[in-house]
Amino acid sequence: MKTTELLHIGLEIDERWQIVDASYDAARRQFDVSITEPSGKGGWFSRGKTSSAATEKHVWRHVNIGSRRCFVHLAVSPGQLPTDCPWSGEKGMPFTHALSRQIAALLMHGVNLQAICSVLDISLTDLWKLKYNLDSGKTRLAAAPPPSASAEPTARPAGAPNDGVPDTTDPIWERLLDGSVNIDIRFLSLKLLLTKLREQMRVIDDNEVRMLKIYEIQRYFERNEPRLKHELTQLASVGN
Repeated sequence: MKTTELLHIGLEIDERWQIVDASYDAARRQFDVSITEPSGKGGWFSRGKTSSAATEKHVWRHVNIGSRRCFVHLAVSPGQLPTDCPWSGEKGMPFTHALSRQIAALLMHGVNLQAICSVLDISLTDLWKLKYNLDSGKTRLAAAPPPSASAEPTARPAGAPNDGVPDTTDPIWERLLDGSVNIDIRFLSLKLLLTKLREQMRVIDDNEVRMLKIYEIQRYFERNEPRLKHELTQLASVGN
């Protein structure tokens, strides 16, 4: 199997797009893959000339190939930036959709920013840029399929226990973050966190990103459960 064909399969590049160059820099431990729109009906492996209208250029860090970094370089016609391809990203953002989702999964599981940078070999500056744009509703995880039903808040089953910290699927968290539920809070750190998350939820319309916020507030309650009995009692009573 040819290298180009392997890259098409590995990077999930369909027939709408053409790899025009691929290189590896051993000193930098980095792959660079250049993609553009094919001219005419060239198919995956067309060697024909690319469209002269392909003037917009974008570069994104993609998921690693093994332990090596991978960058995608895209030349595309104005207004034709793909939104449904895991190997592409949003204009002006540092990562592809696939890498952004990988980062979001780590954030959802409470991995700190420095650890994410170390595990994925990405810069803290780029990570902060992604996180800021997610928190402010400027960036979506749009290339991903919609969240599964199990990932969205569902009603608490009848007879389910109300003590302890509710699961992330409990609708009480979304109600708390959208302001439809208010509780008396005794700890300043929780007040500050809730204020911040409510401000973010007001501008975030992407379900996956909203779930990141739900995981964040639920983790806070789990870490501090022994001293949050007053607040948890209120959440349980509201959820009934």
